[in-house]
Amino acid sequence: MHSTSNSTNVAIVTGASRGIGKAIVLHLLSEDVSVVGLARSASTLSALSEEVSRLQTSAKFIPIAGDVTDQTVQQQTVDLAAQNGTLVALVNNAGVEGQYAAIASGTVEDLTLQFAVNVIAPTSLIQKALPQLRQSKGRIINLSSALHKTALKNKSGYGASKAALNYITETLALEEPDITAVAIHPGLVETDMTRGFVDRMAVGGAEETAMVDNMRSAMIQTALPGHIIGNLALYADHELSGSYVEYDEPRLSKYAE
Repeated sequence: MHSTSNSTNVAIVTGASRGIGKAIVLHLLSEDVSVVGLARSASTLSALSEEVSRLQTSAKFIPIAGDVTDQTVQQQTVDLAAQNGTLVALVNNAGVEGQYAAIASGTVEDLTLQFAVNVIAPTSLIQKALPQLRQSKGRIINLSSALHKTALKNKSGYGASKAALNYITETLALEEPDITAVAIHPGLVETDMTRGFVDRMAVGGAEETAMVDNMRSAMIQTALPGHIIGNLALYADHELSGSYVEYDEPRLSKYAE
């Protein structure tokens, strides 16, 4: 897919400096869409800016280092988008896995953090971006997980937070008919967070060991989901609005092109 619009179009990507977020940023830039990239690490954002400077694109990468849960940082991110063009997409990619712990032993503080990053921060960013996205009839892509529908021991907080994000996505589609909102499971992507999760599972019993072997063999690189999510952020059909989708569904095949 190739954008027919000019580089004054802007997308916001959270968790932008590495992993899936970085892949999304690079794809959007390849489509001549400028990106405001929010991430915690100034150093990894700087490294990405250096990489982007070598690309042949008229689009800009505008980094902002900060905590995605910080209301001031969120507003600065949305303001940067407005200052650099027309906001056409918000990709809520930033997320936290949280403790690998049973309900009986997990902490309330960790559960609070998971919901703060995985649910409240995306919702708050959506609220701040809505005035611009209504005008552009833009798109919101929320990074979800298949764990919302399949219970897994020691991951109740993460799965519950993604289920909540899916519900927000579905409700947003009802409340904002001019915006296309989609929640997507990007697959089992080889990132630091996924590797850490799988490594922690590996210390379990025979059932977990078999699952870990399957998961390790099924891992995919970041480029494919980054490509698909980037295309959804720019071109997702409105009929998808409110849906939870998985990256390898047949109905998403055209977004992989």
